[in-house]
Amino acid sequence: MRAFIFNSGVGSRMGELTKHLPKALLPLKNGETILGRQLRLLRQVGVKSVVISTGYLAKEIEDYCKVNFPDMYFIFSHNSIYDKTNSIYSLAISSHMLHEDFIVMHGDLVFDERILGKLIKEKHPNLACVNTRIDKPEKDFKGRVERGKLQKISVEMFGVDDYALQPIYKMSSELLRGWLREIEKMIDAGFSDVYAENALNNILPKMDVRVIDYHKHYIEEIDNPEDYERVSNGIRQYDFDNQELHHGEYVKRLTEVFKNKKYQRPFLVYSRAAHRNPKFKEFCDKHNAVMFNKYSPNPKYEEALEGLEFFRKEKCDVIIAIGGGSCMDVAKSIKLFSGLNPNDDYLKQKPVFVKLPLICIPTTAGTGSEATRFAVIYRNNEKMSLRHDSIFPNIAILDPLFLPGLPEHVRKSALLDAFCQAIEGYWAVNANEKSQEYSERALELFLNTAKFYSDDYRFADPYMMKVAYLAGQSINISMTTAPHAMSYKLTTIKGVGHGHAVSATLPYVYEYMLEHAQDNTILMNVFNDLAIILKTTKEEMAERLKQIISRFNLEKVIVNEEELMELVESVNIERLQNNPLSLDKNAIETIYRRALIVK
Repeated sequence: MRAFIFNSGVGSRMGELTKHLPKALLPLKNGETILGRQLRLLRQVGVKSVVISTGYLAKEIEDYCKVNFPDMYFIFSHNSIYDKTNSIYSLAISSHMLHEDFIVMHGDLVFDERILGKLIKEKHPNLACVNTRIDKPEKDFKGRVERGKLQKISVEMFGVDDYALQPIYKMSSELLRGWLREIEKMIDAGFSDVYAENALNNILPKMDVRVIDYHKHYIEEIDNPEDYERVSNGIRQYDFDNQELHHGEYVKRLTEVFKNKKYQRPFLVYSRAAHRNPKFKEFCDKHNAVMFNKYSPNPKYEEALEGLEFFRKEKCDVIIAIGGGSCMDVAKSIKLFSGLNPNDDYLKQKPVFVKLPLICIPTTAGTGSEATRFAVIYRNNEKMSLRHDSIFPNIAILDPLFLPGLPEHVRKSALLDAFCQAIEGYWAVNANEKSQEYSERALELFLNTAKFYSDDYRFADPYMMKVAYLAGQSINISMTTAPHAMSYKLTTIKGVGHGHAVSATLPYVYEYMLEHAQDNTILMNVFNDLAIILKTTKEEMAERLKQIISRFNLEKVIVNEEELMELVESVNIERLQNNPLSLDKNAIETIYRRALIVK
């Protein structure tokens, strides 16, 4: 199977955006270009030979493909009169290159991996994609479907059997040859400035082209700046919501993933817990895994650089992290830094999209890092936050068999981190309906099962893994707020676990906000909704939070006056912009004094 991508057009409706850049090379919100996403997903489903029609700014497209996808094979078919013709002519001049089965797509399509995989795996040789659940678009393609077969493609159709259609097709060599013959006839008749689909319509009624309903998938076309903004945000959220997630024995799941994805050699960042499964060594030996575990509980920048140098010496096609939050932070840092200039400070460079897949397997139920685009490392004892969609894990595997035997303080602190994330993901400035939905699901599951987890009942383990995952999904959208910002120095100077440190201030941050935001109707409504989830009222929610946290029997943190002021000064006020109520240094000190024992 090969692919053909139409990329000859100017994209004039994009205005200034395409004045110096082909539409295909516009970056999406995750930093990946439209064409880069198409090629990455094609490669992931095993399609490495691609024919691309070019025209406007052809050299930029050719150079991009050669530099960024050196392992793929490209043929470029240049339409020198791209400004006077349409897709029918671009396909006509490429006809001598199209002798096999092909995936054919327009170059401004943004889609998910699953729909591409579905097209290839379906046994029928000729397929098109329609959506029967949405309104017919006024200015885009519709497909006429009768008895499950595609009869016509046109913009100007609004009948009962006409559905939204996106121009990505699976075609047998027989159908493609027939299409090209019709194209040749139309070109000879002077029709060189119409859609290639016009010629396809001449043979569709005679061919057996079936349809896939893509209503559960994501396929959108970018025609103008409004589309660009909408689709760029939409596919980003779709990718977050549809992360590939596996449950169960992790070596077995890894083996299945490697078989399906055809991964060859992993770079494995791991903790001691990875060896808990006796089959782990066998997996590593089979795949000649490169192993790295030289990092601290609060990983240092220099440790990430050591891992990066090791990674760059080896030819690995996937990174795997098996461990807690620190382990995943290191793996994410290595991935992110691998795309940057090694001669400059990585923390001062603008991140770029890195295609290398990342698999995260948490060994605790707490950080939710397996579901976020964040990482934390420390340089000179200062927290450095990394944030980029590129480090959102492609795959997560949740195996509850890691949880038995965890030290009690680790188990409790990790779960409290997840609880606090779920709370903060609900009230954050950047919270939206989706983050609040994830928070609500996490909190309801926590309230129903956390007691059993604390009492060491094993049946609760998978539920707690899910709580942490859902809380991670929430803050991946919303980001965290004051309790997290106030926790990092507390962990550094007092040595308490991260979740313990966050939970120490959470009720008191809420208490302070409730006291000082009574006139903020929107925030009061959020607090009301959150209180309902926690089965209380907003007036009693501070005590409810204290009650829930007290069940974990973690000691109250003790600091002296000097340490208190060090904590206050450590909180970066600019980083509190996501907190729903503005907090100054006086407010931070007040909260710390309420939350901690000050001697």
